[in-house]
Amino acid sequence: MFFFDYPKVKHSLGQAALQDPYPAWFLDSQVVVRAANLMAFWLWDTIKPGEPIRPDVLLGRSVFNIFAENFKRIPAEQNNEFYTKKSAVVKRLNNELGEDSPLHASFTTAMKADLQLARIYKQATLYPDREWDFIFRIASLGIVGVSKSELLEFQVTMYRFEGYTGFLATFTPTGATLAVIEEQYSLLTDQYSERIYIQPDDTRPGYSKNPYHEYYPTFIQDPLWYIAGENKAIRLLLGESVKGKHFFDLFFAPQLRPWLGPLQETSAPRAIRYFDIFTAGFLREAHELHAEYGQTMKYLLQLEDFRKLLEISRKLSMRVNLPEKRYDPFYTCRVILPWSISPEIALHFRNLVRFLPKNLLVQTDIWDYQATLVPENYETEVALILLHLVSTAPKQDEDESTTLFTQFLWLLTIMKTIEDRLRMEDGEWEPEGVFGPICEELEARFDKRTEGETDRIIAELREVIERLDSEGMVDKRALLDMLRRFTAVHTHLAGLSTLLVEELEKCRSVEESVKDPTAKAEGLRSPRPGTGVRQG
Repeated sequence: MFFFDYPKVKHSLGQAALQDPYPAWFLDSQVVVRAANLMAFWLWDTIKPGEPIRPDVLLGRSVFNIFAENFKRIPAEQNNEFYTKKSAVVKRLNNELGEDSPLHASFTTAMKADLQLARIYKQATLYPDREWDFIFRIASLGIVGVSKSELLEFQVTMYRFEGYTGFLATFTPTGATLAVIEEQYSLLTDQYSERIYIQPDDTRPGYSKNPYHEYYPTFIQDPLWYIAGENKAIRLLLGESVKGKHFFDLFFAPQLRPWLGPLQETSAPRAIRYFDIFTAGFLREAHELHAEYGQTMKYLLQLEDFRKLLEISRKLSMRVNLPEKRYDPFYTCRVILPWSISPEIALHFRNLVRFLPKNLLVQTDIWDYQATLVPENYETEVALILLHLVSTAPKQDEDESTTLFTQFLWLLTIMKTIEDRLRMEDGEWEPEGVFGPICEELEARFDKRTEGETDRIIAELREVIERLDSEGMVDKRALLDMLRRFTAVHTHLAGLSTLLVEELEKCRSVEESVKDPTAKAEGLRSPRPGTGVRQG
């Protein structure tokens, strides 16, 4: 819908979200449903028992028409935030498409027909805070007018696909609703399999041909899930080596708990379910790992969070994604971690796992596992690249003019390196290896080190940042903020930091002017470059 401060996600990892056991759908730029998973069809009451699913009951339809048809299941008293934020979107759509547009007219009519909803609609501002996420409560199928305690409750998050090509909406159940959703998912997959429904004329977003890069955090788990190996990226991300620790020591580390938030209620039981499945054979007394498994479980049961969530996981009998072919990689869960350079910034990943056999000649259930944290969006991709390039910062120079020139040239090299990666479709890529040749090329091009060349470097730096923003790759404000924090690691880069602070303030001023209700609303079809386009 309307671009404003929505988190971005890659197409390939949006596809992974459709494979989750919770409702999710893809929307195009006109908020028409283009893809949906099995649980989305269930949530919106479009599955008839004993009958095949008809994709057209969701696909090709506006989400606002779907919402309007389900108002009786979405009580206003428990969904003020949902109605307020969606009303804001519709008001902006009215400015863009007209009030009688078939994409949202039924929503507006239904809102104005109810006194309480009409008041919410009238009071809704054009740009509410955090428009992209909210708690959503809806009555179970066939039940209307229930109390808050009887409603299904979801944390809804809207993402924009990079490149302005549409949106992903995920409905993650909260703790009270989790058991219902897991049960329904199990029942439905028995009947329909784990189907994803795609609009026939759409190109289905696929996985990257090569989801592995050296700068992606990766570690090796032994059969009992102790960390047996790690790469440099893991150490840079976590600020230390984790070799020898157990996976659940990391997962339940107190310092990481605030970052997982609601994901703790869904990702943690699912991770434990994978552990249960992969170590089930070790329960046999004759198994060679039986004794070690017993010792591991004794240790893990001392972790309060593990003990609590193990019970939940087993009680729910969660279904998990497993590859059809043993050695194919598969996504397990989402992971959110702080950026070690500046922990205020959250990095978003999908955990990609593949089996590593101990012995191909012997049929066995003893495996190592490779786990790779694949960035969900380009902001996280950029943050990982910057971690690898901290050590390339220029040294302090007594000549202040030389120092400033070198600093600006270095930052331009950083940005050219980042742009090289974001424009590369596939293939091997490593930050330090690309940084070197780009640095040599720029040093040869700007070899006079004059004031005029410094101005040209700054102009080109701005061009790269604007280009990445206008093409929907990386939000300008987010990028400038990361670069500011990145350069602050080195106290002698004060001149560079000053420039970045000034550029960030300019960017904030532009965004604040867009928020002004008197300003003309920006529509999805013609996003304004540099405003951090997001949906509503």
